[in-house]
Amino acid sequence: MKANFKIILATLAIIVGLNSCSDIYDTLQLNEANSRIIVSSQMDYGNRIRLGGEETFADVSSGVESRLWTFPEGVVDIAGSDNDVTSTEQNVKATFNVVGKHNVTLKQVFKGDAYTTEGTSASGKEKDTTIIVTVLAPMKVQVKANYVNPDGTVGAELNIANGAKNQVLAGRTIRYSLVTEGEPQDFKWTMEGGDPANSQAITGVLDVRYKKLGTYGLSVAVSSVRPFGEAIAAFTDVLTVVPSTDPVTMDAAQIIDDKGTIALNFSREINESTVKINDFSLSLTTSKGTSIPLSIASAAVDITEGNIVNIKTYGSTLYDDDKILISYTKGSLTTADAVAVSTFTEVPVVFKSENILETKSNYDFGFEKSSSTDWVDLGWGGQWSNYTSSITTAKAHSGTKSISVQMQAKGGMILGYKASGSLVTFPLTAGKTYAMGSWIYVTELGDKLSTPDLRFYINPNTDWGIGPNPGFSANFEVGKWVYTSALVKINTTANYNFMIRGDNGVNSAAIKFYLDDITVSEAKLRP
Repeated sequence: MKANFKIILATLAIIVGLNSCSDIYDTLQLNEANSRIIVSSQMDYGNRIRLGGEETFADVSSGVESRLWTFPEGVVDIAGSDNDVTSTEQNVKATFNVVGKHNVTLKQVFKGDAYTTEGTSASGKEKDTTIIVTVLAPMKVQVKANYVNPDGTVGAELNIANGAKNQVLAGRTIRYSLVTEGEPQDFKWTMEGGDPANSQAITGVLDVRYKKLGTYGLSVAVSSVRPFGEAIAAFTDVLTVVPSTDPVTMDAAQIIDDKGTIALNFSREINESTVKINDFSLSLTTSKGTSIPLSIASAAVDITEGNIVNIKTYGSTLYDDDKILISYTKGSLTTADAVAVSTFTEVPVVFKSENILETKSNYDFGFEKSSSTDWVDLGWGGQWSNYTSSITTAKAHSGTKSISVQMQAKGGMILGYKASGSLVTFPLTAGKTYAMGSWIYVTELGDKLSTPDLRFYINPNTDWGIGPNPGFSANFEVGKWVYTSALVKINTTANYNFMIRGDNGVNSAAIKFYLDDITVSEAKLRP
């Protein structure tokens, strides 16, 4: 009985204690923090939307006593409201019906001094916030085109329409330009019968050379992911490529496979029946200066690209550090429009390899998407700042742009490429050797008594012993695009950038040239 009584007393004590604790917490008062936090559904995308698109604005602040959202008059429809200018709701969804930049403001009154995300100290009860919303027009694209005259100037405009069949002389170039709305970010050019046949050039300008007879169409598709938009301009039978009496040029000689096939890219279609092995000759010199016999097994027009002649070799495996030259002695070779191909002598053959700058980096190797201010002086001072450079459309090895350089007398250059304020890098792997190539078009060599040079130093882990690329000797070809390359072995895997150094220090006159189509590709070296 005593034991039962003790249990009853203990239970009553616990109940009384719990009630007492409840009274303590009932009288405890917690102060709510005053903190400003504003978010919007498109804040991670710069508050950019397409015309007719929706955006939601939310006030998730704490300690708010009152708020007032204000929208531009005649611009939006506010969901669930007859008032399309102001709202006191915590969350507001608005549809934007006018293209342009629009201010959305929020005025808040807090219960006390409020904190913001910009600082650590509370300041003031009233806060004003402005959100700028960019409303883009529906996406549109219009294609324009002009003939490019043989001297490089822009000629008459073409009629871009279905069935227009503008006549284009074989081997000539057409310059296409786009007029767009809605700020497209991605471009897809499909140019039937042209070179290039496909492109993703984002500059809005593309030069296309027509080398094959026939009638061709084109299409250009533009788009953006966010805010989503797309448009396409497509036309059939826009132009007809007709026979020409212009001289035939051999524009490139490239090794295109591991079997040593050399592709010769002519400015016009070649008549298959006129291709003769004996009209061509090859020479091969190793990096050690040894000459190795190299013979031609066959020569034929490519089955899909009529302006390409594929030459198959035998006698030796070809390596990136070999010097390979090809010559043609004028014979029977003619174009499909019956124009004879002129003699060419000892044209360098280059390897067609993966360009790491194109496939694994955002480096603007062709100068198509950057501006002059992106190519910056790297601050060596002294003679190395005695130069000028600018992106230009005056000359281009491919695309529409290159970089024009003038190194002053006794001067030099140290140039790097930046995007968004940072040097653009590309990945290189330890133990591998890479070929660094580019195309150079010299207009003035200077006094020809010295040998200025260009060197592509990589950073970090710089190999200061790398050779000229190129050396501008007295007999360097002027007025012609010339390919040049140098090899570099990588000892440390890293992301590298280029320090493009030019030396004109002992030249009594300026040297002027254009630089285009920089490449970095893994090299296969002769054992």
